Amino acid sequence: MSAIFQPRPVYTKIHDEYPPERSATAFDASSMLTGAEPGNHDRNITRTPSPTPEEYNLLHDIKPERTTRQKIITYAVVGVLLAITIVLSVETKNIVHALQPATNWLNSHPLAPLIPISILIVISFPPLFGQELVATFVGATWNLPAACAIVAAGTLIGEIANFFVFKYACSARGAKLEEKNLGFGLLAYVVRTGSFRVILIIRYSAIPPHYSTSAFATVGISFWIFLGAAILSLPKGLVAVFVGYVMQPAVEDNGTVKIVENVVLVLGIVVTIVAYRWIQKRMKDETPAFVHARRKARQSGVGSSHYIDLSQAAGDTGK
Repeated sequence: MSAIFQPRPVYTKIHDEYPPERSATAFDASSMLTGAEPGNHDRNITRTPSPTPEEYNLLHDIKPERTTRQKIITYAVVGVLLAITIVLSVETKNIVHALQPATNWLNSHPLAPLIPISILIVISFPPLFGQELVATFVGATWNLPAACAIVAAGTLIGEIANFFVFKYACSARGAKLEEKNLGFGLLAYVVRTGSFRVILIIRYSAIPPHYSTSAFATVGISFWIFLGAAILSLPKGLVAVFVGYVMQPAVEDNGTVKIVENVVLVLGIVVTIVAYRWIQKRMKDETPAFVHARRKARQSGVGSSHYIDLSQAAGDTGK
């Protein structure tokens, strides 16, 4: 009977070390992590910071409770402004007739228009105000075309000067204000991410022109875009000129002119209210993206949405 052959097992040395040494062909999953050292599996991802209490209130339209002192100051300011408005409305004709000697003197001097132009330039800077009063006086002094030209020149030069002063002298202060004041920051965000239409509607709204101009200058809006919006919004300021023109003795009893005055006033008020409501809605719609941009700015360490790519941050709102 033939012998049965069995396979002879081959014995070799088994490595006692475990885990085995790293070989050149071994796959290391940690090497696939960008910027991670082999064997270091710590996550380098940080979550977006939560909204601050002020941002939370802004998101949910929660108004902070005002102190008694703040309420008293607000009511006092509103009362004074209302009283001045009533007095001016009732005593307008008497005021115009009392200023008749001054208007006659201004009409007799060729360089007299430089006076209201200079005043309009000076009061274009915040927190000064009174452009409407000056425009009304100019309308009561000169004929309508000349009065419109004077007010337009003073308003436009003042707004341009205001723009350049804030652009080159107050940019750092504007950036700090944008970071600390949520209202100003939201307006700046809407301006920066909006179009020319947004800037023009802001000019027609109830937002004071010098306030909006400071926002336009500090957020980096092009001068030519600002200039175009300022020129196209001049009719809003000329309403007061027409009101003053109607007060002149030569035209105050003209029925047609009075009808035109009423139409102009109603149209100006409607345009202002509609523009302001549109801007309010736009700001409310942009609030979530604005708050998210501020949170992303804190995450990146720059501290303000003024210094980051807001369009990219707004695109990440859903994250």
